[in-house]
Amino acid sequence: MASLIARNHLIIADWIRPGARVLDLGCGNGTLLKALIESKAVKGIGVERSQDMLVQCLRKGLSVYQADINQDLSYWDDASFDYVILNATLQEISHPSLVMREMLRVGEYAIITVSNFGYIRNRLRVLCAGRVSALIRPAGAWHDTPVIRFVSLQEFYATLDEMQLAVSDACFLLPFNRIFVGDLPLKTLLAQEGIFKLKRLR
Repeated sequence: MASLIARNHLIIADWIRPGARVLDLGCGNGTLLKALIESKAVKGIGVERSQDMLVQCLRKGLSVYQADINQDLSYWDDASFDYVILNATLQEISHPSLVMREMLRVGEYAIITVSNFGYIRNRLRVLCAGRVSALIRPAGAWHDTPVIRFVSLQEFYATLDEMQLAVSDACFLLPFNRIFVGDLPLKTLLAQEGIFKLKRLR
């Protein structure tokens, strides 16, 4: 799981232009946001609900608001940011479509990571063992995880079509630390995770 997070950060950083205005939703302990500030000189703000994570962010000298992103992002005006990031948080959100719309209201681009429940290893684990893979439930048992919904990449793409959102860039994290850039054939089966840079269709 740690290697997936590290790869996520590198890919996201590569998509963000130097000096950009960045909003990091569910920023956790601020590792990604701090890296972007140091490597890309971004003007970054984080949003985090956890008090413990908020304290860690503040110790890193980051500008972070304590808020619940499930509500909305109404406290920011339209086009306040160049990029709005939702990394490793989509599955924990109560109303993902609302949050995605708000991300593209306040930002030019939305960068979202999606853990793929349709990944072949997850399917085989359910089929053979009757259990969900630990890749989907990283926190442990079903009763001890923040994940409230599972989504496959196929379902995610269907939602993008319904919402009229365009994929500007996409990367897929594959087994054995491989990364595929672009439109991966059989992505719902082969990818452990997808990382998307989205833009609203005009």
